[in-house]
Amino acid sequence: MFINLENNQKKIVLDTGIKECIKGGLSTVAKLHGIKDTAEVGITIVDDKKIRELNKKYRHIDRITDVLSFALNEDGGGPDIPDCPEKDLLGDIVISAETAKRQGEEFGHGFEREVVYLAVHGLLHILGFNHEKAAEKKIMRAKEEEALRAVKLSEEYLEKDMEKKLLKAALAAKKNAYAPYSGFKVGAAVMSCSGRIFSGCNVENASYGLSCCAERNAIFSAMANGGKVLEVLCVVADTKGPVEPCGACRQVIAEFKIPRIILSNLKGDTREFTWEELLPFAFTLDRSEQD
Repeated sequence: MFINLENNQKKIVLDTGIKECIKGGLSTVAKLHGIKDTAEVGITIVDDKKIRELNKKYRHIDRITDVLSFALNEDGGGPDIPDCPEKDLLGDIVISAETAKRQGEEFGHGFEREVVYLAVHGLLHILGFNHEKAAEKKIMRAKEEEALRAVKLSEEYLEKDMEKKLLKAALAAKKNAYAPYSGFKVGAAVMSCSGRIFSGCNVENASYGLSCCAERNAIFSAMANGGKVLEVLCVVADTKGPVEPCGACRQVIAEFKIPRIILSNLKGDTREFTWEELLPFAFTLDRSEQD
């Protein structure tokens, strides 16, 4: 399938790698649905202002959206589109780069995954797939992930990649630990909902009460740098089994309600918990305000 990609906006950088991923995702959809090589689809990347204009003009909805699809065969749609007589043109897909970036940050999987997902989503719409009903949505989501898997942007790839990045950051932080009294070095890394990673190590003090654990240093670093909503915390140390946070760190983890805590050691052993599993009946803001 021939893919004609145009970038008609200047607000978000669209590098060669992202463009190739977009084409890779669309090509996978084409192969999975038997679209012949002579078929053509157009994809245009625009800004929020332009997609709002198009949304108002063609859908009579005056607001910004993420993706618009225009099938050549609006009436027929469906898998028979590849055989359309008019120069094998399937249709056009329009994506707002600005909205894709915002949504990628909001969902925590980044701009690249989001813009490729929207392209795949748009082509599936052109092929007649919809998500109005639960059963239709389930089918369409499976088709989307199948295409994203081919360019290593499916959810399982992102999950594994995220864990690797967190563990790498935690191990790097561990090297900087200041532990002259205990000799026990710990590294931690926390990821915010936007995908940003903040790391920390334990820092000891001759006045032992002034020491601070790696987990708290990572969380406090996130807070100081604008990472207000935290999604995953990874902690690593040279322990027999996966290292476990102390009580004070569990209380801080509970304060920010971090949903996933991955505990590990240098051998690669891991265990995963929620903040509530680590500290049942934690003292939190909502509980402290109860009558």
